[in-house]
Amino acid sequence: MIAILEFIKLYGAQLSAIGAALAFAFAVYKFRVERETTLFWKEFEVYHKLVKEFVNPNTESGPTYDDQRAAILFEMRNFKRYYPYSLRMLKGLREKWKPKLHEPSRLLDELELTIAFIEKKL
Repeated sequence: MIAILEFIKLYGAQLSAIGAALAFAFAVYKFRVERETTLFWKEFEVYHKLVKEFVNPNTESGPTYDDQRAAILFEMRNFKRYYPYSLRMLKGLREKWKPKLHEPSRLLDELELTIAFIEKKL
């Protein structure tokens, strides 16, 4: 017991500094984990809202125009975590839409550009 007290007397300042450094490191770690969790769920909400607006437009606010849907396609490029799903969804939509569209459209062009972008990144 006396040896411990002597150790604390000799190295008290250093032990305090180490304790403060550990407390600071833990606070930084906790902040980072909480921030990443918040960003994860915010990205989840935004992505799923975009998909919902793209696939099932809100009829109360009027029809979703092709330019709005093309903008949503463009924004899907920013969600790297969802690239595999986005690619499967967009390829399925391309197969579904191509026979129905007899003339070129900005929406189909943006769909092709987004598919090419995601394929390049994967």
